[in-house]
Amino acid sequence: MRKSVNLVLNYILFLSLLELVRSTVITNDTSNLGTTPFEYIIVGGGTTALAVANRLAVNHSVLVVERGPDLVNDEVINDPFTKFGTPSPCHFQIDLAPQMGFNGSRMIPMTYGSCLGGSSSINTMIGSRPTFAGMSAIEALENPGWGWNDFLPYMQKSETFHPPNPTQHAEGADFIAVVHGFDGPVGVSFAQPLIAPTLQNAAKNTTNTVFEGEIALSPDMGDGFSGGHYSSYYHHIHFNETLQMDWRSSSAWSYLYPQAQQREGLTVLTGHRVNNLLTSTGAGGNVTATGILIEPTGGGTTSTFDVSREVVLSAGTIYSPAILQRSGIGNTTARFLQSIGIEPVLDLPGVGANFQDQILLTNVSFSLTPSANITNVTGGGEVLLAVVVAHPTATDTLGSNGTSAMDKMLRNISAEHALSTNGIVTSETLTTQAALIADAYQIDHPLIEIFYTPGPTGINVWAQSVLPLSRGTIRVNTTDPSVDPITDAQYLTTEVDMVVAVAAARRVSRIAVTPPFSDLLIENALAEAGVPRVDATDEEVGQWVLSTYTPGTHPIGSNSMMPRELGGVVSPELLVYGTTNLRIADASVIPLSVFPHTTLGLYGVAEKAAEMILQAAAAES
Repeated sequence: MRKSVNLVLNYILFLSLLELVRSTVITNDTSNLGTTPFEYIIVGGGTTALAVANRLAVNHSVLVVERGPDLVNDEVINDPFTKFGTPSPCHFQIDLAPQMGFNGSRMIPMTYGSCLGGSSSINTMIGSRPTFAGMSAIEALENPGWGWNDFLPYMQKSETFHPPNPTQHAEGADFIAVVHGFDGPVGVSFAQPLIAPTLQNAAKNTTNTVFEGEIALSPDMGDGFSGGHYSSYYHHIHFNETLQMDWRSSSAWSYLYPQAQQREGLTVLTGHRVNNLLTSTGAGGNVTATGILIEPTGGGTTSTFDVSREVVLSAGTIYSPAILQRSGIGNTTARFLQSIGIEPVLDLPGVGANFQDQILLTNVSFSLTPSANITNVTGGGEVLLAVVVAHPTATDTLGSNGTSAMDKMLRNISAEHALSTNGIVTSETLTTQAALIADAYQIDHPLIEIFYTPGPTGINVWAQSVLPLSRGTIRVNTTDPSVDPITDAQYLTTEVDMVVAVAAARRVSRIAVTPPFSDLLIENALAEAGVPRVDATDEEVGQWVLSTYTPGTHPIGSNSMMPRELGGVVSPELLVYGTTNLRIADASVIPLSVFPHTTLGLYGVAEKAAEMILQAAAAES
């Protein structure tokens, strides 16, 4: 750890001072909240929720309801160098429905955050952004105003980017100033000092060799054109001057806790879950949200809170559709809501459909040779995931005909399986999305991501898909809000997803035997790691993929922003179709997996959502 005794004392003093300057109310007690309607109620206290709440509460009364605790003092969360996956009161897992495996189905859990800050409080803090090609695909799904040029200013608004210092720059860190923001709430920076610079240099050189010089070093992969490039990576962390140490830039530590972000109009209720929305239906059939029904997360007496303007659902990709379904908003035609005793309110078949997540190939750690066991390679115990990241395109990954091969598969994709599992509402949903993904690959959208992470005895080289075509579902099967919805990602159930996964695994194998990276490893590192041989058959590699893949844990799409006839749930203004004042602002609205890692893109979603909500309020005045 980088903390001395004095720094620990500074940490305690820092948190004590924070308590003294707060004007935002954070409480787990409903008894003092009164009965006056709030202008806005935000369901969830995670990544996007706190950002939206912060912006709305400048001039409006806002209630945030978060089912998890306030963990402002939790060092496991606040220290960005805590080993990923270290247990904390914010770490939760949901058991997915049985997923595709090599020899039958597999039971796979998915991790998420349940505390103030949500998953931004437990994630790997990797500083990914979407690309120009990806946001063009989002916009082409009849979402005007969501293209790269329109969306970039919202990501910039959320960000305070800290440029690398001269030493970091000399060791490989770089940036492009024009694409960043420098006065937003979210700190983004390279670690101080730069982690494992010798490893970073070897990783870059080997990546260039493995891809035969077809991918190039980028000064900044957040410029919208990361496809075909690799670079040292920044993270959503910031250097805390008071503590003289790096600090996680969760949404709680960006939009809620700092003195500059205090809001007299903001009340944050922790330890309570939203059972369902309270609604009324007007003469024209449009539904209006009038409030929420909540109860303590551990069970107990229910309470209701009324809203005078809007309800914003920000409970995340898994729980936002579940709350809608328990509120009678979903596929009422199929009658599955009625079958569990839920009275239908609004027929929206897309609620819970189009659910998607990338797959990760994470069971890959290559042992270091003793001579490489130095801090400049291992990170010396101060480790962040993904210090070097590569974004190969289809051509880079599959060869000179890779883009045309992907184009053919995508434009001839079968929707039969996704339809049979209710992952899509119509076959046109998948064929339309596949065609837009094909277009994105034509303009160099990344096909896969490869990232390097140092460690005390080995180096992880992980890979993930970026734009999966497999489509799953989120469905409640009870009215009990304490029961998780059935969550089925349908990983690797399309041919194109398996082709991409096998290609990614092959590149990882080749990296392990290619200098200068391989010079850091023991002689038989590839075999010891259990990764397929470089000359393994596609069948052998596919078996390994199906046996070892894990969730990317970047779930999106279950309340998608796309036309209603394609299974869309929200408009480009994030307003739920058929409602007057119910919006969704979280990862569930993103219809295609264009955020390789979701957090920085989601801050942009939150900033754009808040602006649209405030514009609507101003128009009513």
